[in-house]
Amino acid sequence: MSDDDAFDARGVLAGLAPADLVAVIDAAEESLAGAPLATLSEDGLLALLESREEARRKSVVADAALLVEISDRGAYQRAGYTTLHQLLAHGLRIGEAESRRRRVTAASVGRFTAMTGERLAPKYPATAAAVTDGAIGDGHVWAIDEVMDKIPASVDPEQRARAEELLAAAARTLNPAGVTIVGNRILAHLDPDGTLADDKDRQRQAKFRLSAQDRQLMSAVQARLTPQLRAEFEVMFTRWAAPG
Repeated sequence: MSDDDAFDARGVLAGLAPADLVAVIDAAEESLAGAPLATLSEDGLLALLESREEARRKSVVADAALLVEISDRGAYQRAGYTTLHQLLAHGLRIGEAESRRRRVTAASVGRFTAMTGERLAPKYPATAAAVTDGAIGDGHVWAIDEVMDKIPASVDPEQRARAEELLAAAARTLNPAGVTIVGNRILAHLDPDGTLADDKDRQRQAKFRLSAQDRQLMSAVQARLTPQLRAEFEVMFTRWAAPG
């Protein structure tokens, strides 16, 4: 097939409404599930896998745009929920953890609306560009956000922006775990002595999550403690561990 005869997917989809585009995606997924993959060569299968992953990553941008619009307009209230988190976790039945991940992604690469009505740039521009290109996925976005959240507030905006650019560039060639390793090196460079973080930085990163009870009524705890709270826990643990 010549370049002139190449399938013009964008031309076919031009002018379709958002709901129609989703219907096309749904139909394409059903057709792909039943496609005769056995007729493809090994190289063809690998190329299809790569194209499939690129398309999956690009869908993150559309999902973020949709969640931003719902958030900006408070549309979750129409479904009977008081927050976007409730709509995702309970309305879509994706659970608490997945809801948090999707909201982190939307907040990182989505374009929110200012009070003046103008569209704001993404929180992480280089990351958003990489997702738009299909080069990175939501796992990379979560890793980048986790590193950026650990940068002390006292670091100047230019250094912070440069850090995000370096993380996004690393994400184009590394998996999320690799991005975290690069991020730790960046953090060590920005704050080599660990003295730039203040109480506000520590409070911002503090987390305490208590999971639901299991069948044995046991509960898992996931936490990131401030130095003060850790010291209080150590006092309690020492008291509990004492004889008698």
